[in-house]
This record gives sequence, structure tokens and C-alpha cells, in this order.
Amino acid sequence: MAAFQHKQLWESIADQLREEILDGRLAAGERLVETELADRFGVSRGPIRDALGLLDREGLAQNHPRRGTFVASLSEGDLDEVYQLRRAIEEAAVRLAVTRATNDDLAEMYRCLAEAEDAYLRDDLPAAWDADMAFHRSYCVMSGNGRLCAVFEDLAAQTVLLMRTSLATHESLAWTPPVELHRQIADAIRDRDAEAAIAAVGAHYQYTQNRLFATTAATGATAATGATAATAATGATAATGAGAGNGTGNRAE
Repeated sequence: MAAFQHKQLWESIADQLREEILDGRLAAGERLVETELADRFGVSRGPIRDALGLLDREGLAQNHPRRGTFVASLSEGDLDEVYQLRRAIEEAAVRLAVTRATNDDLAEMYRCLAEAEDAYLRDDLPAAWDADMAFHRSYCVMSGNGRLCAVFEDLAAQTVLLMRTSLATHESLAWTPPVELHRQIADAIRDRDAEAAIAAVGAHYQYTQNRLFATTAATGATAATGATAATAATGATAATGAGAGNGTGNRAE
């Protein structure tokens, strides 16, 4: 592999590994072995260690003492936490964006929104998620708050990883979000209406969290129903057997 240029070595390696984690080439739970990665990238273990440390801080990798570093295996609870944090920072972002957005900023926001809507219509989930995230990023950038944007980027990466790894067990995550949820955010920012923008962000994340738990609730209900039916059937069988044994199986007491 050609030597990395411009960035620090460890930053470029982290960028490459991050891309492979987010697109699934490195699977959740896969071990990231320093010596193997050092050989692959043609570097010493120092830059690899630094890159893995960054991915750990971003929530994309997990370091386990005496076991090593693994691609993060994040749970439904992790996704719920990420959404809670994203809601909080995006509500702060739109409050700032309504006073700071330029016409060019608004045009870029609507461009990202149109791309997301088009990708969802085509059922192209990877493209839709990228464009969807770009839409949310656009008004975080409008806020002019660099630290807010940095937090958003960490949460955005975790969101993509979580969405991709959770899709197999949460089919509801593949639903196309109602167009008006994003449109209401964009239109409120365009209209310089901070309270409407904050309410629209809240409505968006309420829908998203409901969507996350839709499959869980349905699965839980099915399991509970199945368990109840099995228990009832077992009880009926036991009762019938007991009745047959004492000659009262079909007799009301």
C-alpha cells in the first residue's frame, strides 16, 4: 500500500479503518490486531495504537484489557442513548442556526434533503443514510459551534454503525421516514422560527425512537403470547392427565 501523505499516519489509518467499519468490511465484534494492521499498512505499531485509540474514543472500537481491541458491538440501548444525545445537540444547533444561516447555507440544507428523499424513494438505504446524515450535519454546521459539530460527527459515525448492525433484528429501521419530519425542520430554520425548529427536531427523534422499539415491542409481544399459549397448553394437558387418572377428567366439579 502506498504511504499515506498529508495527514499524520495514525489519522489516515484511523480514517481507513473507520470507513471499513461503517461500510461493513470490518464486522462488529471482529478483532483488530495491532501486529496484523501494522503489517498491512506498512507502519510500526505506534500509529496503529493511536488510530485504534481514536476509534475507541469515537465509539467505533472497544478495547478490552488483556483481550485486545474489537470492532464495537453496540446494542439497542446504545442506539437509544445516541438518539437522546443527538436530539439534545440538534435542538441547540437549530436554535443557533435560525439566526446564523445564510442563503447559501439554506440552499445546501435543501439540497441534502432532496438527495435523502430521492434515495429513500429508490430504497437505496446506504445512500439514504448518508444523505440523511448530511442533512442533519448541514444545520449543525450552520450553528457555527465547532465543538457541537465535533460531538455530532462522533454520534453520526456511531449512528451509521448502529443502524447497519441493528437492521437485521429491527426491520422497522428500514422504514422510509415521513417526508414532513425533515421538511418541518428545514422550513422552520428557513423561516427563522427557533421554537418551531426545536419542536420539529423533537418530533423527528420521537418518531425515530418509536421506530427503533417498534420491532422490539412486536417481537416481545409475540414471544409473550407464545409463552402464554405454551403454558396454557401444558396446564391443560396436565389437568387432563390428572382427570383421566382419577376418573374426573370430563366432569365439572
